[in-house]
Amino acid sequence: MNIEKENVIKNKNEAIKILNNYLDTCISTDIKHLKKANLISYWLKDYIRYIENEETFSCDKLKKYNRGDIIKVNLGFNIGNEEGGLHYCVVLDVLNAKKYSTLTVVPLTSQKTNKTTPNSAILLGTEIYDNLSTKNKNLKENATKKSKEYADELKIISALPENNEDEKIIKTVKLNNISEKMKLLKNDIDLIDKVEKEISQMKNGSIALINQITTISKQRIYNPKSDVDVLAGIRLSNNSLDLIDEKIKRLFIKN
Repeated sequence: MNIEKENVIKNKNEAIKILNNYLDTCISTDIKHLKKANLISYWLKDYIRYIENEETFSCDKLKKYNRGDIIKVNLGFNIGNEEGGLHYCVVLDVLNAKKYSTLTVVPLTSQKTNKTTPNSAILLGTEIYDNLSTKNKNLKENATKKSKEYADELKIISALPENNEDEKIIKTVKLNNISEKMKLLKNDIDLIDKVEKEISQMKNGSIALINQITTISKQRIYNPKSDVDVLAGIRLSNNSLDLIDEKIKRLFIKN
């Protein structure tokens, strides 16, 4: 198929004109449409960034994702009742190699007070919140333990003699080693701060929107990208995954 440059320029100019007219109309209408214009603008900036990075993006650099893993995904600006924006999702793929560029997921949303769970969804309760809280507790306990160990170790090293060159070298090496350990501990503490921030922004109850199963590019994954990110290691229980499987069968597989 031959694509003429003149036609591309024409289509581009028409698209920009339509976009500007629509956004200007939204901005001048009311607060609801002002919010919509803002969301569209944000998404277009993200979308262009994804396209620009598409050719250099390497999914091999991301962690390996397994069935049941909880991830945070930028679903973008969508139409009607489609879920959009940053959402937690649960990974459905049984086998997903690091070289695969896509994942199939079920978007999650917050449980609304005094509202029943739709027939097309699964109530997960506080499972994700509880798992992240447990991770935070374990991280804190581990960091406290390491901090005490390193403080005791530093005291011992500081008391070492420096009467000759060999003793000075030994002491310097030991101090350098403990310094490296302290740097790693700082990383652990930074992760604790990030996990606590995530918990503070999280609603207790979650709902899995089974009718909105979607396949995404791994470029859309916001967190976790590595094994030391906030959501790394957070996954649904086998019982919850079984409930999701049953709902998928009821919604999409003919009896």
